[in-house]
Amino acid sequence: MKSITFARWELECEPDITRQLFGRIPQGAPESCGCAPCRNFAEARTRIYPADVTRLFDVLGIASNREAEVYHTHRVEPGKHHYGGWFHFVGRIASGSDAAKPIGTNLWTPDLEKADAEFQLGFTKRLALVPDAFKGHTVVQLEFQTTVPWLLDEAEPTR
Repeated sequence: MKSITFARWELECEPDITRQLFGRIPQGAPESCGCAPCRNFAEARTRIYPADVTRLFDVLGIASNREAEVYHTHRVEPGKHHYGGWFHFVGRIASGSDAAKPIGTNLWTPDLEKADAEFQLGFTKRLALVPDAFKGHTVVQLEFQTTVPWLLDEAEPTR
């Protein structure tokens, strides 16, 4: 188990096992969905993740093109859209408050840290859509939110 620190979290991770498990996942969520916002995310993927975040992915063993989920929330302004999503990795949160902050019964809000002006991320024990490849392992969910340019040659969502 490898220990790393990112923002307020101390994490223990198994990057080699995580890499092996990502090797069993044929494609990321945007490609699996195929709707216009997801296709746009996939098209913009190489512009989305800041350098510090791609280094973090490498340390954790995360394949940056294998998101477990990606979702479009709204258009920020013409040509810019807000998205969220998450990845999983084998490990645990050793310290640091969970990025899923409870605000009521069965209600939570993301409590993320800025990686740059457009990208925020955090770590949570609250898991969703864990790929079958990760079943049976202790897993942490890396949540993110970011602003993405609209790159497709088709009408962008107005909401």
